[in-house]
Amino acid sequence: MNPTLLALIICLAAAALEGALAGRAVRQRLAELRMPRYSPSFSLWIVIGVLYYAICFVVLRHLLSYTPSSPGPVVALVLLAVVLLANAFWSVVFFRWRDLRASFVCFIPYAVVVAALVASLTRLYPLGAVAFACYGCYLVYAAWWGYHLWRLNTTDA
Repeated sequence: MNPTLLALIICLAAAALEGALAGRAVRQRLAELRMPRYSPSFSLWIVIGVLYYAICFVVLRHLLSYTPSSPGPVVALVLLAVVLLANAFWSVVFFRWRDLRASFVCFIPYAVVVAALVASLTRLYPLGAVAFACYGCYLVYAAWWGYHLWRLNTTDA
């Protein structure tokens, strides 16, 4: 199959899974929470999501164009699949389970997988490594945001 088409299908399927797992009340869920300073607007969250899937698409397309003669591209593909699935799973924790503490804690293993993906891409696809390193920088902000969101919305009994 054409690598471009396959990468597009994978990204669309991952985005659809994320949306299905988040449910229909995403905007409502965000509106009912006390937000930390410097929280993005809903439309900016959408832009962030589009940029995330654009990075995934570009890197997937590149990795899928390799012939599986060495383990490097396979490892990177598996790591990228884990990143896509973990991102979708976070939506369950945050939107369906409404567990702000767990959604914050999820950033830790997720960031480790993203770092492993960056490391695996360094020799295979340096531009992809840079793109995911930029995403890693965003994850620092996202973890900060998630922590403060959790703390702002925790009621001490």
